[in-house]
Amino acid sequence: MFKKSGLKAISALSFAGIAALGFINPASAENDADGFLINTAISRAAPDAAAIAALPSDIKEKGYLTIGGETTLPPYLFRQDDGITGIESSFMQALGQALDLKIKLINTDFGSMVIGLTSGRLDVAMSDFSDTPEREKQVTFIDYTKTGQQLIVAKGNPKKIHSVADLCGAIAGGPAGSLSLAIAKKQSDVCTQAGKPAVDVQSYPSASASDLALRTGRIDAMGIDYAIAANIVGASQGKTELTGDLFEAGYHGAAVSKNSEQLSKALLLAFQGIAKQGIDAQILKHYGVPQMHMDAPQINAKAGQQ
Repeated sequence: MFKKSGLKAISALSFAGIAALGFINPASAENDADGFLINTAISRAAPDAAAIAALPSDIKEKGYLTIGGETTLPPYLFRQDDGITGIESSFMQALGQALDLKIKLINTDFGSMVIGLTSGRLDVAMSDFSDTPEREKQVTFIDYTKTGQQLIVAKGNPKKIHSVADLCGAIAGGPAGSLSLAIAKKQSDVCTQAGKPAVDVQSYPSASASDLALRTGRIDAMGIDYAIAANIVGASQGKTELTGDLFEAGYHGAAVSKNSEQLSKALLLAFQGIAKQGIDAQILKHYGVPQMHMDAPQINAKAGQQ
């Protein structure tokens, strides 16, 4: 079964507060050179000499990082006022400032992030990108925030789903390649081994498409990162609700190819510098999710959690 240890502090977060995230104006209408909306409430990161010195020569020469991220995920990364904004937008901007690099953001769904890194199309993959043991076998994570998963159901919870264990015989959906689908598939195996009906796991191209499937009755539940879950419910006009406790404590990270040891070192130094300046805490506090703060960035933190 799935662990709940370490989640009590996160589950104490006011979901009413998070739900309001979809309705705040997180940035000014002015774009920077990379297409991100400038958030004047968050300090600029100072260039980090050690992190810059650690960068691979080819990235120094081209002068930018190519980052793959899913840009349809409020409050993490989404389009507003002809620019990109959200929690991860602020982290990407801080990363570029610390490394003295421009950021080239490519809209990338979760199912394509790992292959984008291993093929060399992307330098980095981030944006609500969960560090998992399976992904750690293929790529290296530089983790900088904590996270947890949450279930969403139709208003009134007609199927009485209160935990992942209640998914046996239900239809569960989520974005293709997401952690939530992997969890549902694992639970389906648990169900069948116990002689119960399997979970009917349905894959959708995005969180918004999964949400539409839930609202229209095509699925019974969807699991997703807790901040996204609360944002979705807050915007549903009473059609959906959160259910149960948070589960699957974990981390969000910036992933790189396992062949990119220099880049992983540079990113770790950059995120450490961002944390020392208190900018990570500023970002999370501004978006109402201070519980996501890590004591310090780590390499492959999920492996250390096992």
